[in-house]
Amino acid sequence: MSVRRLSTTFFITSLLLLVSFDTQRQALATDGAIGSGGTDSGSIWAGVQTSSPPTGSGADSSGYTWKPATIYDSRIGATTGITKLVGTVRYDLYERHSTSGMVLIWITRATGAELAQNAAVIVKGRLPQPTVTTAPATNRGVVNVGMWLWANADWWYGVTAMAWIPTVFGSAWARTTATPVSLSFVTQDDANVNGTTLGSMQCTGPGSVWTVNAGDTAVSGCMYTYRHSSAQRDQGVFVAIVSVTWKISWTSNAASGGSLPSYTTSTFMAFTVDELQALVGSGVLV
Repeated sequence: MSVRRLSTTFFITSLLLLVSFDTQRQALATDGAIGSGGTDSGSIWAGVQTSSPPTGSGADSSGYTWKPATIYDSRIGATTGITKLVGTVRYDLYERHSTSGMVLIWITRATGAELAQNAAVIVKGRLPQPTVTTAPATNRGVVNVGMWLWANADWWYGVTAMAWIPTVFGSAWARTTATPVSLSFVTQDDANVNGTTLGSMQCTGPGSVWTVNAGDTAVSGCMYTYRHSSAQRDQGVFVAIVSVTWKISWTSNAASGGSLPSYTTSTFMAFTVDELQALVGSGVLV
C-alpha cells in the first residue's frame, strides 16, 4: 500500500478523464461488427465476428455457417476466391448461410494479435464500474482513523471476450481477458472551503474485508487515513475517485498470445469525515 499527496490539477484532470472514459466505455459495449478494416483499436474491424466460432464445418454460436465465395477464372480454368485490397488491408468475400438465406460479407485478413485487439474492444465495454465497501462507512469517517477499503466480490473477477474470422483453413480466433489487479483511491483532504490538498492510496488486489473481530486498531494493506474534517467542504463531504487497474492478456489459435496495455475504470464516491471529540480529566472537549 502507498499513500501520497497530490495536486488539485491532477484531481480535476482525473474527473474530466473519468467522464470521458465512461462515455467511451459505454460506446464500446456494443458487440456488433462496426467500422472498417484497419481502424484503430477503438473499433471492431469489418467482418470480425464476436460470437463463438464454429467447430469444424458446423455453425457458429449465432447459427451461421461460412464458406468462401468463389468465381470461375477463365485464365486458370478453375474457381478461385474473391478478394479485394483497400489501402493495405486485404479482404476475402464469404457466404454466410442461415435459415433466412445467404448473405455475402467481406472478411478482413487479421492476425491473431489483431483479433486480440478487436476482442479487447468488447472486453473494455463489458468492464463493470468499480464499487467498494469501507470501514468506517462513507458517512462515518473520522480524522486520523484509518479507513479500510475493499472491492465488492460481485465484480472482482476476469472478463473475457472472443473475436474470430472464418478462413479457408477453419476459424482463426483470439480470446482476450481483463483481470483486475489493483485499486487506487484519490480524495480531497483539506479542511478549508476551497482547499487544494489531495490524498491518495494504491494497493495490490481487492483489499481485505474488515470484520468486528479485526477491531479498531488493525491495519489493512488497502487503507486511507483522512487528516482533515470535511465539515467545511461543499455539502460537508470530500469527493473521491476509486479506480481499478485491469491487466489485459490474450490467447489465440493463430498466434502465441501475449498482453495488451492495461486499462482503468473509475467511479466517484463522497465521504463525510468528522473530528472525534473526547473528554479529558478537566471535563473539556478536545
